[in-house]
Amino acid sequence: MVLAVALVVVLAALSGLALVGCGNSGPQADPKTVLSGSATAMQNIKGFHFVYEVHKPGNAPPGSGLQIARITGDVNLDGNMVAAIDVTNNGVPLTLDFVQVGDTQYLKMGQWQKIPVESSPVGKLSLGTGTITILQQVVDAKNLGQEKKGGTACYHITGSVAAEAVKAIAQSVDTSAPFPTDLWVGVDNGYVYEVDVHGPATADEPSGTWRSIILSKHDVLVDIKAPI
Repeated sequence: MVLAVALVVVLAALSGLALVGCGNSGPQADPKTVLSGSATAMQNIKGFHFVYEVHKPGNAPPGSGLQIARITGDVNLDGNMVAAIDVTNNGVPLTLDFVQVGDTQYLKMGQWQKIPVESSPVGKLSLGTGTITILQQVVDAKNLGQEKKGGTACYHITGSVAAEAVKAIAQSVDTSAPFPTDLWVGVDNGYVYEVDVHGPATADEPSGTWRSIILSKHDVLVDIKAPI
């Protein structure tokens, strides 16, 4: 599975953290405890809504070829996903409708058609599971206290993530340096509300590039079916 399957991986990774439950509800809650509790909470949800975005400096030149700018959609725990993909094709903005059911991907280009993963703008990008993988692999984690995301009180956790883990949400990474990372986890429910990964993933991306995944509508199952 591609995007949402990532959820299972991240969850499994997070569950590897020794401390269980969100615990320590104060602003100085242990970050490992927060992440471990989040793994348990996220593992039990039916699905969620997400917005994935690649942020580039305003003065960055337009990229060549097909590049993802934003993906907005819903993903279920079983890996099925429906999304609108905002891309640029040699600098020209386009929006593509996308569905994934099981291991099969569909793209609407005038009409719906099946597409092989290697030809898909999404490819093996794993936003759901990739998010959880990142959570599990945060090192030097620190709790900066409580902030609100989407009106929900969250712990703001910072740290860094190995380049290998970032591949799940960046498709291609050609650097070995770790990526500074910020994430926000609900104080009361343990759900992940946002993950920000800072730094260009490839030499083609300008300095100042960063990626965000914003999650909402946690534990909502969307009826996703093959369009053809």
